[in-house]
Amino acid sequence: MTIDFSEHKMIRKSFDWIKKNLDPLISYIILENDLNKQADSIFSEALMTYQYLKKGNYAWKKVYDSKDLKEYLVIQIDPENEDETLGKVMGYGFSKDIVSYLYKAEK
Repeated sequence: MTIDFSEHKMIRKSFDWIKKNLDPLISYIILENDLNKQADSIFSEALMTYQYLKKGNYAWKKVYDSKDLKEYLVIQIDPENEDETLGKVMGYGFSKDIVSYLYKAEK
């Protein structure tokens, strides 16, 4: 089973669940927001990141881990330009407390 990116509704799952459900043939950026460290949500669609994702036709999923109080924004990206895409996404003014993970597609 892989993550359903067909709609942008938030789901309640853990980081381990996310990792187990990534398609190894697709690349991903995962942004992690620890709500124990900062109260600002990365799920706010007012963030410029969402305009960038919509304009680029990226698929994304919002995942909330209520046990650990963490938010994850899982973004499907094209293989080949992962580092460049991560730089662009992070350039939209995220807090220094946001952790990013880059999963590159298997070749």
